[in-house]
Amino acid sequence: MNDDLLNNDLIDRFEEMLEENERYYFDGEELNEIIGYYLDVGDLPFAYKAIEYALELHPGSVEMRVKVLEYMLEVDMLKEAGELIEELKEVMSNEIDFIIAQAKYWSIKGQHRRAIGFYRKALDFGMEEDYINHCLGAEYMNLNEIGQALFHYKAALDLDLDDEIAFYACVQCFDEIRRPKDCIDFLKQYIDLRPYADFAWYQLGSKYIQLKDYQNAAEAFDYAVCINPSGINNLMQLALCYEELNDYPKAVETYLEALEEDDSPAYTLMKIGKCYLETDDVSKALAYYHKAIHEDPQLDKAWSATADIYESIGNIEESIHYLNRAVELDSMQINYWKRLAYLNIQMGKYEEAEINYEKIIKLEPSHFLNWLGFTELLIVLGEYQKAIEIANRGLKKFERAELYYQVSCCQFLLNDNTTAAKTLTKAIELNPKLVDEMFAKYPILKLKSFGMS
Repeated sequence: MNDDLLNNDLIDRFEEMLEENERYYFDGEELNEIIGYYLDVGDLPFAYKAIEYALELHPGSVEMRVKVLEYMLEVDMLKEAGELIEELKEVMSNEIDFIIAQAKYWSIKGQHRRAIGFYRKALDFGMEEDYINHCLGAEYMNLNEIGQALFHYKAALDLDLDDEIAFYACVQCFDEIRRPKDCIDFLKQYIDLRPYADFAWYQLGSKYIQLKDYQNAAEAFDYAVCINPSGINNLMQLALCYEELNDYPKAVETYLEALEEDDSPAYTLMKIGKCYLETDDVSKALAYYHKAIHEDPQLDKAWSATADIYESIGNIEESIHYLNRAVELDSMQINYWKRLAYLNIQMGKYEEAEINYEKIIKLEPSHFLNWLGFTELLIVLGEYQKAIEIANRGLKKFERAELYYQVSCCQFLLNDNTTAAKTLTKAIELNPKLVDEMFAKYPILKLKSFGMS
């Protein structure tokens, strides 16, 4: 009889007993299986009930006490587990389940070398080799001994080529030691044995992308798509490769295939729009960005990208409209605010730009150019007193001559000539090389400086 069927029958019978509040008989081996099942699936309350019942039926069973130990390790009863290990050492020292339990105990306590010693001892039994190799791989990963970890994950994979956990662990090991070319060799060997494993072709394509070998990457993803045509990740990566190869028609064609499998297609629609932009087909690009907005009106990036297109064709008003919506959706995105300020200044909407700059210096006070730009805008608006206030706030963070030149300009324009002269002297002392540039930018500085000399 199939072991899984036997296991399921036992579990059904045990749970039926609990539901009926009856007492059924199970032998020790059966209860070991029942407890092991609940521990494996992480159902600790049922594992506890099974252990309680097992100890009632077989109070003298040493094997049951090993199951108690396994349960203790699952619920982090380490003190009690340590005491039980000491009690069981003499009678169970050569039992594989007890040896593995000791390995887990030392692993949980962070003593990975000791854990490895017990796992290696368990490996000598020639049982559960795939599981033990997984455990050894994990212990060596904890020690950052990636080569040893890779050896054991490969050993687990050799025992079961369909073990995807071991497969991905091997790939992770190659990533950790930054050896994409070796990983490619490993993947090719695996594919020779499992040519219809689309996940392996996908990983092969990913490694070629790391090496910027988009031609080989495209071929790998193409195989993955052939094996699994509905795999959206395969399609998206294949389309990306076509983009990198500047084959935009094929990229669009592949993205359109991906759309058929995509539950949230807004990003894919944006990708298609970007491809059309690369071929200067602005009208189609715009159409797909609008479709993206229609699919997900909360996607700020779609509104922002649409604003980019309108700006590129000179429709600044429309660009501002879409960018305002992007800002509403993500008010913490500093680049949106900077672009808005720039566009509003272009359109002569200085008051709106002033509001934008207020947000910019709040979000990014550590960027000198934000303070310089905001002060400059306030000077253009004739808000000289506020310009001085903003520049002085900036000067608390940056002792920069440019801000002193701006403050001096504002002070002269407010007829505070004595203070302005002192500020200008300070600016020149800090950076005399800027004098010609600043005098050209702020003519009043040059005019007033004649009276200072």
